[in-house]
Amino acid sequence: MIPKLRRKFISITACTLFAVLVLVVGSINGIFFFQNTRLLSSHLDGLLAEYGSVPRPPAGLPGEKPGPAAPKEPGQAPEDFHLLPRFEDRLKVRPDGCVLLMASDGSIADIRQDNAGRYSREELEAVADAVLSKGRSEGWQKYYKFRVVAVQTPEGESQTLIGLVNGSSALYAVFNALTVSALIGALCFLLILSVLIVASGRAVRPIAESYAKQKQFVTDAGHELKTPLTVLSADNELARMTFGDSEWFDNIDKQVARMDGLVRSLITLAKMDEGQKPVFTRFSLSDAAFDTARSFEHLSRAKGRELALDISDGIFCLGDESRIRQMISILMDNAVKYCDTEGKISVSLHAGRGIRLQITNDYAKASEFEPEKVFERFYRADKARTEPGSYGLGLSIARSIARQHRGEIRAKALEGCRVRFEVTLPLTRPGDAVSDRR
Repeated sequence: MIPKLRRKFISITACTLFAVLVLVVGSINGIFFFQNTRLLSSHLDGLLAEYGSVPRPPAGLPGEKPGPAAPKEPGQAPEDFHLLPRFEDRLKVRPDGCVLLMASDGSIADIRQDNAGRYSREELEAVADAVLSKGRSEGWQKYYKFRVVAVQTPEGESQTLIGLVNGSSALYAVFNALTVSALIGALCFLLILSVLIVASGRAVRPIAESYAKQKQFVTDAGHELKTPLTVLSADNELARMTFGDSEWFDNIDKQVARMDGLVRSLITLAKMDEGQKPVFTRFSLSDAAFDTARSFEHLSRAKGRELALDISDGIFCLGDESRIRQMISILMDNAVKYCDTEGKISVSLHAGRGIRLQITNDYAKASEFEPEKVFERFYRADKARTEPGSYGLGLSIARSIARQHRGEIRAKALEGCRVRFEVTLPLTRPGDAVSDRR
């Protein structure tokens, strides 16, 4: 239990830490990309103002929102955006760019560049065709940041301008920043995770010590109770021999037997909680299930219950046969106790990808059945039934046995007032290891 608690603590903390690091790294790189995009947009404003013969970018294509206001000087950020104004004024970074004046037929009428001859006409024509096909006034085309505007010529005609700025350097800087920050984030995550793994041992140590003391107390108390119970049973038998049979002596024997069964159950659970591993051997689960279920046939008939078996042959299991038989016996005892009078109990065992054992019984109060609670210790599904020897620990023991064998046990209410307990176990095929200590 404690190792499982520690693993859950580490996993939850690690997932939270990972999410925070991803959020921080993503936010920083997102802001960095946004700032670079704004700087490129400001350079587009300058290009269009200088080469497009317009004081500020006019309205975009029909249906598009107008772009940001034009800067006072080419290459500078707009008035409403000054991240580090003095630093920007000293740098005046101007990425390469150009403005394309488009003819009415979609061809390039003129190319105005701030670095003449840097771009070939063929390259610019391919970029212009791709930009116009997008139908957007601003965006990215490969590593070009573009803006499309419509202006009025002196003749009163509408002409399309395409502003292009080469953002490869900005994108390269963003990619480098993302790579470096991701590596730093990964290293920080691994470092903190290592510290967390070491520190988690100390964090759960008080809980582990308290839990160990509780388990040890249950085990010690169980062993200490065995001695007075043995003495009571012997004295009661001696008194019976001296004074003859009496209902009082019978009641004492019943209560002693009940207490002895409770103590044994508590000791069994304590040993399982302590993680004591049984010796696993390969055995026939079909024979174990058939023999154990058939042993309840006379009891079920005496109580007016019908028992039906559907057990496939040749199913083998790698585990502790005695504990598997104990688990089946607990489930059968539970089915007989809570089955309706003249009801039916069905036991089926089949194998596919895994082993599936199902024990089903009629139960009139199936609508009140609580599958999530029946495996809790000292829980009773029907508190009005106080069967002798029933303590509410059997199903908890059965679940512990199933988990020891890398399986699981579930309960559910079925239609028609029926309840089913289903055990799933890993399948063992001929040729698997004959014995194994798990």
